[in-house]
Amino acid sequence: MRVATVRASQRNHHLATIHHPSIAQITIHELSLVAAKVKTTIGELRAQWQHVAICEVGGNWSMVGSWYSGIGFLNSTWSTYGGTRFAPLAGQATRDQQILIGMKVTNGQVPDQYGCSPTGW
Repeated sequence: MRVATVRASQRNHHLATIHHPSIAQITIHELSLVAAKVKTTIGELRAQWQHVAICEVGGNWSMVGSWYSGIGFLNSTWSTYGGTRFAPLAGQATRDQQILIGMKVTNGQVPDQYGCSPTGW
């Protein structure tokens, strides 16, 4: 009787490759869930938050100063609501990541242009 010898490299040859979703894919997935929860589309959610960004910091999503990002996060607010899982400072995160955290801060409501705060939030 012969026993086949299989090298470790051959044994693992047929194992499936596990693909982990990228942070961008995770962000889009989470944003789609948030949009569905408030009965809108991702595009509409982005447009609504763009109005806030224009009011807050002139639409500069990469704003760095006394407050950060397109929607004027204070560092403490960004951190408290979990933003640091995306970037250390809000202005270093993508627009969609900032919107996700903004929706947490506002409990799922998009502030209108009169509800923005030029001193950050």
